[in-house]
Amino acid sequence: MTVPRQRGGVPGRSRALLVCGVVAAIAVLETFSQIIAQTLHPGELLFWVLTGGAALLTGGAAVLALFPVRTRDADGPVGADLSVAGLPLTQSGPQLGAPAHNLPPLSVYFTGRDDELHRIEELLLPAATPPRALLAHTHGSETPRVCAIHGLGGVGKSQLALAYARKHVGEHLLSRWLNASRPNTLRGELLELAACVGIPYDESHTVMLSKLWTWLRDQPGWLLVYDDVQDFPTGDNPRETGPLALSRYLPPEGNGEIIITSQRRENWNGLAYGDIALAPLGPADGLRFLRKRSGADQAGLAELGSRLGWLPLALEQAGAYLDLAKMSAEDYLGHLPALVATGAADEKTFQLAIDRVTRQVPGAEDLLRLCAYLASEDVPHSTLYRHRAVLPPRLRRMLGQQPTIDRVVILLVSHSLLTSTGDGRNVPVAYGLHPRVQLFIRSRLDQLGRLEWSQAAVRLVEAAFPHSFLQPDLRAMCERLMPHVEASTNEFSWGSDAVADEVESEAGDPEAIVRLLHRAGSYQEHRCDWPRALLLFEREAQLRDLGIGDPLSRARARLAVARQYFLLARLAEAETACREALAHCAAHRAEPEFLPVRAECLRELGGILREQTRFDEALDAVRQAVTIYQAHGSEWQSLDWAIAEQQAGLIHRNAGRPSRAAACFRRAERLVPARGSQELPQHLLFRATIRRDLGILAQDRDDLDEAERELRAALAVFHEQPGATDFDTVQIAKFLADVLRRQGEQDRDRARATRHPLRRRQLRRAAARQLQEAWLLLEPVVALHYKRRDTDEHKYASTLNKRGSLEFAQGRAHDARATLEEAERIYRTRYGERHHYRAKTLSRLGPVLRATGDRDRAEAVLREAASIFQETLGDEHPALIAVYLRLADCLDDRSAEAPLLRALAAGISTRLRAGPDTDEPPQLATALETA
Repeated sequence: MTVPRQRGGVPGRSRALLVCGVVAAIAVLETFSQIIAQTLHPGELLFWVLTGGAALLTGGAAVLALFPVRTRDADGPVGADLSVAGLPLTQSGPQLGAPAHNLPPLSVYFTGRDDELHRIEELLLPAATPPRALLAHTHGSETPRVCAIHGLGGVGKSQLALAYARKHVGEHLLSRWLNASRPNTLRGELLELAACVGIPYDESHTVMLSKLWTWLRDQPGWLLVYDDVQDFPTGDNPRETGPLALSRYLPPEGNGEIIITSQRRENWNGLAYGDIALAPLGPADGLRFLRKRSGADQAGLAELGSRLGWLPLALEQAGAYLDLAKMSAEDYLGHLPALVATGAADEKTFQLAIDRVTRQVPGAEDLLRLCAYLASEDVPHSTLYRHRAVLPPRLRRMLGQQPTIDRVVILLVSHSLLTSTGDGRNVPVAYGLHPRVQLFIRSRLDQLGRLEWSQAAVRLVEAAFPHSFLQPDLRAMCERLMPHVEASTNEFSWGSDAVADEVESEAGDPEAIVRLLHRAGSYQEHRCDWPRALLLFEREAQLRDLGIGDPLSRARARLAVARQYFLLARLAEAETACREALAHCAAHRAEPEFLPVRAECLRELGGILREQTRFDEALDAVRQAVTIYQAHGSEWQSLDWAIAEQQAGLIHRNAGRPSRAAACFRRAERLVPARGSQELPQHLLFRATIRRDLGILAQDRDDLDEAERELRAALAVFHEQPGATDFDTVQIAKFLADVLRRQGEQDRDRARATRHPLRRRQLRRAAARQLQEAWLLLEPVVALHYKRRDTDEHKYASTLNKRGSLEFAQGRAHDARATLEEAERIYRTRYGERHHYRAKTLSRLGPVLRATGDRDRAEAVLREAASIFQETLGDEHPALIAVYLRLADCLDDRSAEAPLLRALAAGISTRLRAGPDTDEPPQLATALETA
């Protein structure tokens, strides 16, 4: 068992006195040595110097012994001089290094499981050998020790994990219980843990989890329990599931322990050190449990346990019933069938308990029916009370009468049908329902009941889900509600029109589910979780296609789907969805409320076509959007028109028309005039985005000084808000790092060319400084995209391009080759063999291959890059300049083709610097003047 690492130090004032004493002793020793050096033989001098040094060290040790070293014991931190991952540790408040445990109470009736507890301890010993998957995940670092407990529902997996955690709670710096039934639920639990250890809030889930992993890596002696793990999505397709997908939610490094409970029985070898297949209790332990739970040792308990298969959940239900009803085991057996099938042993016990409760309080089962369609844990009482108006009448009245609902909860909890946590004062009250109980409750409902309660659950969650995500407390509420969004929408029931009308006459809101899906999808998009957002928006679009809601909302839903596909680089699917949204708008062309949506669809389509290098079609789509804004822009107070102009500029830039691009960017900037201290934050960020685009454009033109100025200005704005780790902020940092890398290379080339020694030294120092700053800027960007590579692999490849070139500039050619080859593989997989993104990587890879001695492959790679650029971007695109020059360097000693290639590059460069490429199309040029 691990013990928390000891930390300590000398108090500040004592430390200062100690330093002064040591300095004075050294000065005395130096003076003494100078005196004796003048009078002693060299051999005698050596003796005295060694003797004096030993005396000095002994005296220093004696002084250190005067000051006690403070340590951290197993119960937590001691003293105020400690820090963890840059966060101060204090005795109270959110900055505390290790928060108090949140382990649920262990059942007082827990019995047996000694062999299983011993097995867990064996698996979680530090000497255990990690599985291959974890070794690969951590690159040889110390890995957490993982144990998986699996078995049937109700077999006691959670209680076993809890018994271990409770037994060893004093030996762990941190003990944390995590509900892992759904990805969103688990992510919310981990984010809450991050906040508890003092990690500041960040818009990006990935950033906060990365900082939490770092904190856990530096803190030995912790335990995390992942309870009720189910199928988790893998990759960027949430429909694909598998146990190993859980690894993204596990800390990759650290001296800690992890317990996983799950009903999945297979495929744990690659993730856990070992697994425990948990069986029902044996007859001896089961009988002891029944005696404790029923409060009596009576005849028939052994037969009762055998009839229930010794399943702990069924034994708990039966024992609670015997205790509360004061019924004999023989009488209880009379209510059970002669043979109970394996896996269904608890159903009859549930029925008996529910029947008894409802006899005492009619309508008590309504609370169970509602909770059966929500997540199995953390159903806030405050949400039920605050939004009870959307619930069926009988439950609505019950929630409005505090004594009645209190009595119902007490009865349900005492019969082990419901769990209740929190005291209502310091901790809010929340309810939970075992998944087996949920399944049983839903199975008892007829079609009308399933419609009534599934739709009631959706209406409740929709009423509670915030409309805005700007404030931290609202984002926390969204995180807490996301498990209920998934549960209620997944279990939503449909019926015939007659039955649905009957339910709607009671509750009356058939569109609640599509509103909830759209709002939850927008929240996930806000948090850059595009696969989750895609699933939610797709479900919304499918339901709206069935006729739920108005046609305008149908078009918006399809547009939201298209946007997620685009963000995931699934361009063909994005184009299809976007054109479907446009078709919805075209069907209502005469209705003015469809115009803004149509313009937004056209903008989105322009971006999709731009990524497919279909520049003329993309520009045509954006021109249509600008025409709409030109006619109606003054009616819509938003950035939409300016964004359309910016989109046109991006198309021109990718197509190799920098002057047109710059004109579009300048027009977009003028459409959002500055207002000094009254500046809206979104306007300030938009202008910073334009400066970013102008900086990238200057880099294309090889004006690196202007590029650096524009990018630094944009980065300063984004650093302030939304922050250093925001997705757009790191993109700017990535481009600035590339500019600094190119400046460093230029200064290094100038240093080689100059004959002036002082000038050469200055240039070399400047180059080293620029390359170092580029590395410091780029490494956090690479780390962030590495964490998000499952969903943003194409953007991760872009950062690898920058990193590979920087490694090459630093003289690390072999590292650069591996980095760029990985980027090329990603682009080839995502976009295909002939996409210009892959050609950009091949262009960077060519010189690296040549430097590593593979000259023939370097030539082949550069020729392929030139061919792709010519095919997709044309013969005059600026991207060909670098390719031609690098190819000429490969051929310089062997072919007369090299001068021709350099001439072609010079011609493109000359035309690029000559001024405006062409006149701006009139549709775009007159848009601003006619506003």
